[in-house]
Amino acid sequence: MIHAWATTGSAQNNEMGVGWFGILMGLGFVLSFGYWTTDFLVVQRAMIARNMNSAQKTPIIAALPKMLMPFIVILPGLLLIALSHAGKNISMPMKADGRIDFDMAFPALLSYYYPAGLLGVGMTALLASFMSGMAGNVTAFNSVFTFDIYQTYIRKTADDRHYYWVGKFTTVIGILLSIATAYLARSFNNIMDFLQLIFGFVNAPLFATFLLGMTWKRTTGHAAFWGLVTGTLSAAVTHGITIAEGKGGWIAPLFEIHSSMGQAFTIAIIAWTCCFVVTVLISLVTKPKPEESLKGLVYGLTMIPKDPNLKWFERPMTLGLLVLGVSLLFNFIFW
Repeated sequence: MIHAWATTGSAQNNEMGVGWFGILMGLGFVLSFGYWTTDFLVVQRAMIARNMNSAQKTPIIAALPKMLMPFIVILPGLLLIALSHAGKNISMPMKADGRIDFDMAFPALLSYYYPAGLLGVGMTALLASFMSGMAGNVTAFNSVFTFDIYQTYIRKTADDRHYYWVGKFTTVIGILLSIATAYLARSFNNIMDFLQLIFGFVNAPLFATFLLGMTWKRTTGHAAFWGLVTGTLSAAVTHGITIAEGKGGWIAPLFEIHSSMGQAFTIAIIAWTCCFVVTVLISLVTKPKPEESLKGLVYGLTMIPKDPNLKWFERPMTLGLLVLGVSLLFNFIFW
């Protein structure tokens, strides 16, 4: 299926229904960078690291196994095509428009190769992996609300027992919200389309705020807040005026996009751009914070400790360049 990448110049002719700009900017820049810089599970592990060097290496080490994910994602689709061409009696998952639904390749292979007993074991393994991710996100939700919102703005002087019960109550609320979200996800063809859409609403504008807040000392709190609001609203409006595979268009289906994935990438690009532009404009007309209060928060005002005794292969810059080089090599080979 290498020929599928040759058609990325036109979303209409591409098997995934996505053009090169959506892949490069929507997935490669906005959603990917947003995932690595705003994902609670990654950020929490960096924050509890024993020193700065370990914190810097946290996302780099996580990126090493993550680079193998394309093989796990791509191989089931390739196996499905190979079995079909070999004349095997395997049911090909199809979309409503007659195209192969590669997002359902893994379940199709499970049902083909696994007998009834092992099929239950395989599905249990999949559910266990989903639940581990959910548990981490619920824990992050608990921590962020209890300490960063409730303790900081609502009840500042309560004892630890009070915050303990608030955390337990927040965990219950987070689980109930997760269950409600699961019912919402049932209306989508696959979980990946749903996740990409959620990331477009949440991670895309949040990444723009993180980027400006960490690198530009002129960014203000009011600008960051209204930038996030604008980014999220622009994502909602974009979803409301575009329709793809029957999803969206709840305001007015003015534009049709060829796939749900392409719609999610478009939403992410627009949400990030609106948040970035609004944050910059409002920052320019609001009062900035004193530079002294930004030390340790903004890149240009923070002294980054360096350990000259580290060996070359222990330095984050070396490891980061190595991961980047391997990633570019994989993209060159498989693109």
